[in-house]
Amino acid sequence: MKGPVTVSISRIISAVILFFFLLAAVSFSYSVSAEDEEDGRPDLDISSVNGRLDTNGPSTFYVLLHNNATGQATERQEPQEVDLDPARARGITAELVSDDEKVRVLSGPQMAGSLGPGENATVEFMALAEGAEVGIYPARLRLSYSRLERVSTSSEDIAPDIIFVYGDLSEELPLPVKVVLGPKIMIPEIKGAARPGEATELEVVVANEGDEAAIDLRLEARVNPPFLRAGDELGNESDEKPNYEDLKDLEAGSAASFDLMVLTEGNATLGYSPLPCSISYRISPPGQDMDQIGKGSERREDIALLVMVEEDSHLGAWMLFFAGILIILILAVAYIYYRNFKRNGSGRSGFGKKRKPSKILLG
Repeated sequence: MKGPVTVSISRIISAVILFFFLLAAVSFSYSVSAEDEEDGRPDLDISSVNGRLDTNGPSTFYVLLHNNATGQATERQEPQEVDLDPARARGITAELVSDDEKVRVLSGPQMAGSLGPGENATVEFMALAEGAEVGIYPARLRLSYSRLERVSTSSEDIAPDIIFVYGDLSEELPLPVKVVLGPKIMIPEIKGAARPGEATELEVVVANEGDEAAIDLRLEARVNPPFLRAGDELGNESDEKPNYEDLKDLEAGSAASFDLMVLTEGNATLGYSPLPCSISYRISPPGQDMDQIGKGSERREDIALLVMVEEDSHLGAWMLFFAGILIILILAVAYIYYRNFKRNGSGRSGFGKKRKPSKILLG
């Protein structure tokens, strides 16, 4: 007899637990239907946008989503394990749509998860401004998500099924896209020259001709004949990690100089030779919001420096010295000739001049 009694007691306990759960679900359904519909819906909005598009290439920017719905429904429901908040947006999908053909979106729909009242989520997009001028371009953020509409039960009395009914929602939020010129890195001047068979130091002037700052800018050189070594390969041969040139911040319209060591082949041809280099920097400065999603978009540009290769200047110095002495001698001879010219009046000397015969008076 113990077996049937045990089974009946377990059924009674299960029925009691199910009764209380159904009671909570029914009270939740009643409270949701009784209150205003707008108070139980998610209210998604764009809190901030970090980043922008520039005309130099693909750019990444971040959109911070925020659920403005109130948390009253969450506070009424004590059992948070069930998550019966109708103001929670579930399975959010965000898609960026451009209304101008000059701004092309490269990334597809992004998943943002679920957002309860007062919660935030960040979605990342990449786009390309093709032939776009500096300005504001229209775009839209298309959102798709679901919400819990009601909880219902089946008609079975002993073990009814609990059914959660979700509704699909969608909306579009305006998201104007700012297109800027961005950092525009140029090499206006290279001071110094390389010499065959020697290690020489060059001064590379880097200028930012754009309209935004380039943060933590760094210059790296790669060897290419006639250059045997360049940059950190000369300055830190014993270090396992390269000691990069000090990072520099270039504001729009500013310039900075980098010292670059190069070792040139002994039989290098005189004249200009290309030295491959790369310039890396960040576009957006780190801030409070950027610390949560990264430290800004990084960019790397490959360039070639035209370095002059010339002979050692010592021989030229000696040639200038002897040329100076020769010029002094020429000036000295010319001065002596001028003095003689001036001393003789018109410049004709008395040498070779015929004299008239003197009259001899006889006494």
